[in-house]
Amino acid sequence: MKSLTVAAILAVTSVCLAGPTTQPAVSPATQPSLALAAAGAEPHYPTPAELIKRMKELNDKQAKASKVAYFDLSRPVAEGPAAFSLFGDDASSTIRSIVDRLHSARDDKDVRAVLMTLGEHGMNLAQAQEIRDALNTVRHAGKPTFVYADSYDTVGYTLATGATNICLLDGGEIMIPGVGMETMFYKGLFDKVGVKADYVQIGEYKGADESYTRTGASEELKGELNKLIDAIYDQIVDGISFNRNLPHEAVKQMIDETILTAAAAKSRGFVDHVVDEDGLRDLLKKELGNDVDLLHDYGRTPRESVDMSSPLAFFQLLGKRPQPSDNPAIALIYAEGVISDGEGGDGLFSEGGIGGESIRKALRSAARDENVKAVVIRIDSPGGSALASEVMWQAARHVAAKKPVIISVGSMAASGGYYLASAGDHIFADPSAIVGSIGVVGGKFVMKDLYDKLGLTTETFKKGQNAGLFSSNDPFTDRQRRLVTNWMRGTYEQFTQRVMKTRSGKIKDIDKVARGRIFLAEQAKELGMVDEIGGITDAVAYAAKTAKLGEGKYDVRVLPQPRTLADMLGFGGGPEAATPIRPKIQISADSLLNTLSPQARRLLTEQLQAIQLLQKHPVLLMSPFVVTVQ
Repeated sequence: MKSLTVAAILAVTSVCLAGPTTQPAVSPATQPSLALAAAGAEPHYPTPAELIKRMKELNDKQAKASKVAYFDLSRPVAEGPAAFSLFGDDASSTIRSIVDRLHSARDDKDVRAVLMTLGEHGMNLAQAQEIRDALNTVRHAGKPTFVYADSYDTVGYTLATGATNICLLDGGEIMIPGVGMETMFYKGLFDKVGVKADYVQIGEYKGADESYTRTGASEELKGELNKLIDAIYDQIVDGISFNRNLPHEAVKQMIDETILTAAAAKSRGFVDHVVDEDGLRDLLKKELGNDVDLLHDYGRTPRESVDMSSPLAFFQLLGKRPQPSDNPAIALIYAEGVISDGEGGDGLFSEGGIGGESIRKALRSAARDENVKAVVIRIDSPGGSALASEVMWQAARHVAAKKPVIISVGSMAASGGYYLASAGDHIFADPSAIVGSIGVVGGKFVMKDLYDKLGLTTETFKKGQNAGLFSSNDPFTDRQRRLVTNWMRGTYEQFTQRVMKTRSGKIKDIDKVARGRIFLAEQAKELGMVDEIGGITDAVAYAAKTAKLGEGKYDVRVLPQPRTLADMLGFGGGPEAATPIRPKIQISADSLLNTLSPQARRLLTEQLQAIQLLQKHPVLLMSPFVVTVQ
């Protein structure tokens, strides 16, 4: 509660001092109490001194209450800010903003504890681990931390283990089914409808074409996926065991049982309190031994209010975008999704993906800005276009010639994603990050038999021996297959050369980490593919240190800035808004995706984007799978 101002006190006092006004002799609408009337007592009006005393008591009571920083994760946690923001700001919950706000609560002398509630968070395992580790820093600072959920899955419970107090709804449960992975193979369907996937891959462990050319995984791919599952499972067990101080066997037993009721979870030490959300305040009072003052949206930058009654003010705010300060800054660039050429976001699912040209522009802007002293690239990508990967690598190395370029790997930097990561001077990776898949896949879909079944005929006119190289009517001839294979080998050699350009002396033998192999972050670190295990906050701090910036004496500037509605309409005034964007009509596709969970939505989107890329590009740097942990 805010302190009452002198003006407010005087306003109340003036009303009280006025006393009852003289009125005609009429019956009052309400009668005084019989006791007051019988005693003949006059109503008591507080004096200004009494009012001030009462307000001081209320303020003192509020000041004595324990301040609790509250984090509501009932909405999906995003990797980076939205590409579009109505007024140029961004109030979404990004992983970096949550971690930074937790660190602020840790260092804030006025904050006694932290409360976090989980809803449909939509996080991946890497993001949950970053928040868990941030909660651990609050705990080590001697401040109690509370995490509540109606139920916990693997990701949510991983996050919660960083808290001193895990709270669960009575009637809720913990459900951790272990780690499973499903791969789908389309060859049987293609055979039935008359489609042939004519593909070649470089790297026997790559496996990116197997979904289209086989009915089951090769032994090489099976080995890679089993290795990955084992590593993720061990990491989950180790994390729960360490943070909850429970034996490994107890955690494994819980996973084998899969579903643990709230009562059983509490009796076995997996949760600390069985309570509903409405009982959290009373729980906090009991645990802290004091009244509590919940600081909602702790650490968020307040939104600028909009005067809807003034059209002029509204349109001024519409075209307004945050102006960068003259402070030293670290540029933060997000590379999330499938890599494609150009600006990205073309095709059926325009909402996601990495455009090689968009990243190049952002890097170019960072290189030219004298206030930007270092660059951090946050990567979460299974790869994609080989050409776009090279475009971004070159752009990043141009920046690195002038300023430090630090990489932060989220859940994945595979194939083209690792191609981009290798452009950095120093690579951080989250513990559960998947790294590697250095290999190449290429080819085309041949649909002649499908056309015949549908009654479609084509007639080809061409000149030149390879004019029909990418025709959907005919498979590659032997000569064409050699041509494509040689092309792919050249791309593979370029890929490995790019990696060794920056990782020479760290990676001892490129052949042992290439050929399509995949690794979890810790193993990748041992092999020299990654420098440190850590999250995006660690990468930013390292960039600041490398650029010799004082702690806390710099800004973090996201590039490119989110587009505003003014940009979309073409009158935003910014250099990136010179060309109006014509929104695409994608109602049916968006309606389908909106019915899915965030994990399933991403899985389907990336798989379909991969198919689109395979239709457009003969050579790809693409991981053969997407991993989600439930």
